[in-house]
Amino acid sequence: MTAPHYHSHVDEPAAVGRRLKEARLAAGFSQRQLSFPGCSAAYISRLEAGDRVPSLQLLRKLALKLNADEQYLATGTPGVEQPPPELIEAEVAHRLGDHEFAKERYERVLEATSAPGAREQAAQALAQLRGETLAGEPEEARPPGGLDDPTERARVLWEHARALTRDGDPAGAARYARDALALLEYADDRRRALPDVGTDPVAGTAGSPAAPALHSA
Repeated sequence: MTAPHYHSHVDEPAAVGRRLKEARLAAGFSQRQLSFPGCSAAYISRLEAGDRVPSLQLLRKLALKLNADEQYLATGTPGVEQPPPELIEAEVAHRLGDHEFAKERYERVLEATSAPGAREQAAQALAQLRGETLAGEPEEARPPGGLDDPTERARVLWEHARALTRDGDPAGAARYARDALALLEYADDRRRALPDVGTDPVAGTAGSPAAPALHSA
């Protein structure tokens, strides 16, 4: 008999069971292959029959194993995917050349995130870092320069963004434009917070802003 519906994190137990079964079959898993300690094949069978309602924690584990959308399994509505913080950290580290840290963060995304888009992005980036694909953006394509003059650096990035727009790369243009904006905001903050002499423009001080972590530089 189907359990009464009083669980706010799912729509209907029977519908959750159907979606779970569809995701399992799409992934090519048997119930036994999907099982793990604490969730037996028999329990998965009861979930798919709508006789049990999985907790959010269990749904997350099942979604991770199936590379499925956790919210879709629970409610039938695809989740609005927000990039996990680890993915953002990895992207910044990757672009700044800190490849070991980037690898560690990408691996953490694969271990802890069920969102398919984030997992795919992390997997592709890891493959690139491990030399399994061609490098994405050649080093010579990136505008040179550091943060000694953030306003001038922002101008360089903005001109590069405009060039990418002309070349038909709106995503790349947006990335560089965002970095240019971050640098301009950083320059404004630094002018307000730093004294005229004796400062480190890159690292910042206890009372001043630190340099932004750029995605494109």
